[in-house]
Amino acid sequence: MKNFFIILAMKILNIILKICHKNGGNFLGKIAFDCNPSIFKYFKVNCPVIAVSATNGKTMTNNCIGYTLKQAGYKVVSNTEGNNMETGILSTILKNCTLTGKIKADFLVFEVDESYIPVVFKDFRLDTLVILNFFRDQLDRNGEVESLILRINEFLKTYNGNLVLNNDDPNVARLGQANPSNQNVYYFSVDKYSFATENIKEAGEGKFCPFCKTRLEYEYYQYSHVGKFKCPNCNFGDNEIYKLATNVDLKNRSFDIENITYKIRGNSIYLVYNYTAVASVCSLYNISTDVIQKAFSTFALNNGRLEEIEINGIPTIINLAKNPTGSNVSLRILNEDDEEKELLFVLNDNIADGFDVSWIWDINFDNLNNVSRIITSGTRAYDIAIRIKTSGFPAEKIEPYLNLEEAVKALYKTNVKKYVIANYTSLQPTRRELKKFATQNNETSTMQNGNNNFEIKNDISKTDNFQQNNDTNSVYSKCVKILYLYPDMLELYGDYGNIQVLKYRIESRGYTAIIDRYSIGDDAPNFNDYDIVFAGGGADNEQSILAEDLVKYKENIKEAVQNGVFFLLICGAYQLFGKYYKGVERNIIPGLEVFDYYTEANPDRKKRCIGNIVINASLNGLETKIIGFENHGGQTFDISNSFGKVLFGNGNKFGDTEEGYFQDNVIATYLHGPLLSKNPELADYIIKYCLDRKYNENITLEPLNDKFENLCREQLLNRFLSVN
Repeated sequence: MKNFFIILAMKILNIILKICHKNGGNFLGKIAFDCNPSIFKYFKVNCPVIAVSATNGKTMTNNCIGYTLKQAGYKVVSNTEGNNMETGILSTILKNCTLTGKIKADFLVFEVDESYIPVVFKDFRLDTLVILNFFRDQLDRNGEVESLILRINEFLKTYNGNLVLNNDDPNVARLGQANPSNQNVYYFSVDKYSFATENIKEAGEGKFCPFCKTRLEYEYYQYSHVGKFKCPNCNFGDNEIYKLATNVDLKNRSFDIENITYKIRGNSIYLVYNYTAVASVCSLYNISTDVIQKAFSTFALNNGRLEEIEINGIPTIINLAKNPTGSNVSLRILNEDDEEKELLFVLNDNIADGFDVSWIWDINFDNLNNVSRIITSGTRAYDIAIRIKTSGFPAEKIEPYLNLEEAVKALYKTNVKKYVIANYTSLQPTRRELKKFATQNNETSTMQNGNNNFEIKNDISKTDNFQQNNDTNSVYSKCVKILYLYPDMLELYGDYGNIQVLKYRIESRGYTAIIDRYSIGDDAPNFNDYDIVFAGGGADNEQSILAEDLVKYKENIKEAVQNGVFFLLICGAYQLFGKYYKGVERNIIPGLEVFDYYTEANPDRKKRCIGNIVINASLNGLETKIIGFENHGGQTFDISNSFGKVLFGNGNKFGDTEEGYFQDNVIATYLHGPLLSKNPELADYIIKYCLDRKYNENITLEPLNDKFENLCREQLLNRFLSVN
């Protein structure tokens, strides 16, 4: 009877919400779940239940499956608005069930957040599970990708229903082996398309075989780590393909499956993957190809998923991007368009977004094709402006606005084509603001031709001193030589941005930045040949793999430290330079023993030092506040000389007053962000140290235009320190 009254109360509440013109989202489900966490067991389902999960694309795929089934004449119940956690799915069920828990439908189709697959379907029947991809996303909430995959893998060990997997993503394809007795595993794939590359162009996961730890070999990459791969040792990836998309033609928006052509509305390779997944599911339920063809050609991409609209006659394309891969796909679409265009990038750091925005440094902003101006907005408008400027895009063509309304108005001061990228909580406010602007300004006469007919609100000087002068015969022939260690393995939290910042600030002064990269299998480096050695953070799995390689250079590294080579070590690298690292499973990873500290991970994976952090650093006369983001389960002990005093956040361990380790030529710290992007004084401290040491003189660094950086620091320091 308890469940009966819970459902009755929720239905009454739903009526009240409708009267008040409120959707409710996951509100009904939250109340019901709080009343009875086992309520999923109560519902009576007599139809197939389909679930779609992924880092990117699950909303579109879920809605397209539902739409196609409806085109076939079936009644479908689905969470089309994207409320995909247990409370959102429960809300959808509550709205569509009887008081006795019976759900009247031919199909239930649910988008499910990756973390909640084991939660929802522990007590609720599941017939077909579709998994599209796994990418790094909201690491402060979801944790490392590997941890997420392992949780889903554990659920699948006892699952015997249909499992539809993307064979081109090694993180997904591996799940087909979770339950060897499951005979209902179906792999889909997409053939090589015209913009596929031989080398990965962006951050990606899945570099090593999950079964034998051998580095995977790729024939080509479609985007990020998605492509045709195979383990050369155990043949992982060599699966029988259920549905293969061929003849991909993004210009004409079509592809083939089994010699049948499908026309679609979008022009992105990742959409082709989504549609191929839909075709696979529909085939399992005997939906005719005629119905699928019609559905694909008429299915509307909306709600900010590659949504195409016109505002005052100006084509505008809006896309959600809440992680590096989503952003890179959006930029790839932008770059494949040869028309002149402008970009609005809106970035928030609310709870639902994740507080960590370091992922923006894994976005590839290099070589933007015919982009004449970029507007940034959101709570982290200055962060994304710094990121874009550091990529080499002219600062005078970047306009940050904290106020979204002002940003939209500034965007439409010109009449060229617009692209809009917005992350999770900024998407719907941005769509509303665009529509409001279109309603209020329906005359195109207010638009001006050209790219220079607008006022640059933020007064960024056109002499930003950004120049890349590699003329070794000039007065600026001095160089800084940087060794970047394991860039393919220690790059989890946007730490590569530190290299970008150093390069930018070195070359902006006319010096030369030489950047060498070293990873497993490369020729051995001599650490003494470099001015700066940099290594970032990584997951435990990568850390354990590379530790065996790094120890080979133990004596050479110790010698370089003693000789004054500057070492910048972030998170995982910080730990590896100590005595040892004890992992979650209590396994010991020997350190290089360059320094006397040691690190032990908290056995509880959920207990981590996560959040924004501010420290007060004193670096040989430089007194400055350092801003960053920490995300570490490891607790570091026996620090003889810290990097700084904690003003906000944790530090070396839970609730510590000290953060990191420092000596004249070593900064080892847990601060991501990346560290140097919002701390230009610290970047210049490192650069000056290296130049003074190398050339035996007291070099004065030419001041740079750090307006974006200073605005960013002021905003964030006020936010974080006002909390205390």
